[in-house]
Amino acid sequence: MKQLQFVLLLFTIFPITTFAQQISLEGKVVNEQDKPLLGAHVHINNRFVLAGEDGNYRIGNLKEGEHRINVSYIGFRTLDTVISLAENAVVNFKLKEDAAALEEVLINGNARRRSSENIEKVNKEYLQEQFSGSLATSLERLPGVNAAEIGAGASKPIIRGLGFNRVAVTENGIKQEGQQWGADHGLEIDAFSVEDIEIIKGVGAIEHGSDAIGGVIKIINDRVPEEGFTGEVIGLTKSVNNTFAASTNLALRKNRFFYKIKATGSEFGDYSVPTDNIVYLNRNVPIFNERLKNTAGKEVDLYGQAGYVGEHYKGTFSISNVYFKSGFFPGAHGIPSTNRVQDDGDQRNIDYPFQRVNHLKLISKNQWFFHDSSLEVILGFQNNHRQEWSRFHTHYTGQVAPEVNPDLELNFDLNTYDAQAKFSKDFNENHTTAIGAQTQIQDNSISGYNFLLPEYSRFNQGIYATHSYQVSKNTSLNAGARLDFGRIEIEGFYDNNLYEYLIGNGSSQAIANDYATRSEDTNRNFSNINFMAGALFNFHKNWDFSVNTGTSFRLPTAIELGANGIHHGSFRHERGDPNLHPEKGYVLDTKLNYQKNALRASVSPYLYYFENYIFLNPSGQFSILPHAGQIYQFTQSEALLTGIEFDFNTVFAEKWHTQFTFEYLYNRQVTKDRSRNFPLPFTPPVNGFLEIGYEFLQQSNTFNNNEVFANSAFAFEQDRIAQNEEITPGYQIFGGGIRTNLEIRDFKATVNLQATNIFNTKYFNHTNFYRALEIPEMGRNIQLMVKIPLN
Repeated sequence: MKQLQFVLLLFTIFPITTFAQQISLEGKVVNEQDKPLLGAHVHINNRFVLAGEDGNYRIGNLKEGEHRINVSYIGFRTLDTVISLAENAVVNFKLKEDAAALEEVLINGNARRRSSENIEKVNKEYLQEQFSGSLATSLERLPGVNAAEIGAGASKPIIRGLGFNRVAVTENGIKQEGQQWGADHGLEIDAFSVEDIEIIKGVGAIEHGSDAIGGVIKIINDRVPEEGFTGEVIGLTKSVNNTFAASTNLALRKNRFFYKIKATGSEFGDYSVPTDNIVYLNRNVPIFNERLKNTAGKEVDLYGQAGYVGEHYKGTFSISNVYFKSGFFPGAHGIPSTNRVQDDGDQRNIDYPFQRVNHLKLISKNQWFFHDSSLEVILGFQNNHRQEWSRFHTHYTGQVAPEVNPDLELNFDLNTYDAQAKFSKDFNENHTTAIGAQTQIQDNSISGYNFLLPEYSRFNQGIYATHSYQVSKNTSLNAGARLDFGRIEIEGFYDNNLYEYLIGNGSSQAIANDYATRSEDTNRNFSNINFMAGALFNFHKNWDFSVNTGTSFRLPTAIELGANGIHHGSFRHERGDPNLHPEKGYVLDTKLNYQKNALRASVSPYLYYFENYIFLNPSGQFSILPHAGQIYQFTQSEALLTGIEFDFNTVFAEKWHTQFTFEYLYNRQVTKDRSRNFPLPFTPPVNGFLEIGYEFLQQSNTFNNNEVFANSAFAFEQDRIAQNEEITPGYQIFGGGIRTNLEIRDFKATVNLQATNIFNTKYFNHTNFYRALEIPEMGRNIQLMVKIPLN
């Protein structure tokens, strides 16, 4: 009875017309050998089904007339066409394998856009070819995407100048957690295990909630593998830090069940920089042998998945663990010291100070597909365990080393529980509605002889609804709304040792008490409502235009509300504000897209306005804590962000291909005092990327699909800087390489040899975490990747 009332309510909210004749479409999806493709996706208009065990599919309740149909299966060319229906029909589809298509950035090839969302899609082959040490840096060639690097093996994505907690990263629907601890650690995701990625720019907060204010990076790791045993082994080596890495991806599918095992191990040494000296806190710090001491590290990643695919159900259970350990450059950890950077003769050891991170994640994803609706239920658990180790030291008397782990400076242990459900309903071929609910619970505990982030617990609840309307063959509209509730409870922390130290050095009781109260008991409740609307116009067979507008939000994190202490990893005294409000943003995003044969070009202007953007602001007040420097206070201000992205790809003369991306971004605070309208921190400069490649069409018995390429990345001077930043000079660096498929009898391999920063140019990346230390980017790097298929 309740289900009937629910359906009637939806019919009342979204009126539909169903007077036309209802038609069914059925058939089979097979490969070139006529073997059925179990789990193939058959999309028609806004609806889709999965092919069954025999490759059979059926879609009912269709109207007479033309329908756009899209049939896809991983590793095969996507079929995108239009069919005309006048009565019940049987249509079979035969998909062709397409290795070449896997090398393209866009998975959907030349298919017309069916959604107004501004989305970039990449697959694992692209990520492997562009691999540069981490997931975020491997995406930097996409328009509007940058990375904030932290050393050699960790980074965070930046989309349109918005990064850290303003970009939501999800895996199989569960949001990746851990970024709330600060800026000095990466995503904790194995780039080699990623199967597909969708990057949503602009309006992304309706379905994904807080932290999606800048965009969403959706990692899709539940693709159904081919029948039988498949797999690959990857070997990687890099000269810039003597990296040795190996990764394997194995999959077994038998009828309806499938299993995956993925494992990656890597070890790297101190990385080279084209300089022998840096300046930190007005002190010259030597860089011996042009190697940044104690930046070596290692990583071990494991991933397992079990899945089941039926005619009306698909379910997966995934478990992954990412372990990462790397050193901190000792010349920038605390007070600069020439003695600490002396060459120790070992480029691969990890000495104090260092970080150790372990991220355990379990995800259960379940999808039910019905006649004209679907239900998705996802459950997730994450444990983030992050530690910073440094030889015990104290800046004031009275503090003694802990009995257990005396050199453990900071220890964070975060447990996150997620549950979400989404119901989608096709009322007819033109109207589709989705309703979802999400719940997240977090609990963070701390230990260590230093203090930065308090213990806290957090609860978030969100409900949302979206609706899409296919107005005509060439026009579609969509809209959505979301309501969120949040609560955070922060435990107070009082440092008696610090109080006694300050009193002993002549501070008043009021000042000593203020500094010793490292965190106050804080209980905050938040609520927020958001809206979005978008439209897509396919106004020509080669042109389309989309526009999206809406609101977005971000709940303040525990470190923004409750931090108070010296963060050696960030080189400053950071202080939170327990009275911060949620960030509220308004966005207008547009995209003009042209596509004809092998030529693709797009231009995307956008505009963001924030009522209360949260950022670290130099307070002008110097901390009385020893060796602390200026206090940086989390504060809020109105802010404006606008920019434009350009992307161009084409193939000419059959053998040549080129890619060009360009990004311009402008932002600033908005205050009554125009002299205080500073740019926002970590703003990427005007930047771009150009690559030209040549493919040898002549094949041989040993080498085929041969390609040589040359590229260049460039950035203009970034002189629009935040208060605590330095002007970053512009640069241009060059690279190139070769790719080939090697075949010797039964042995097959894909070989990718490439070089970056060929001329060992000394340059600075404005978004790099070490930019404040005048540490340049990595020097010349020669990278070799070999991929061997096992099937």
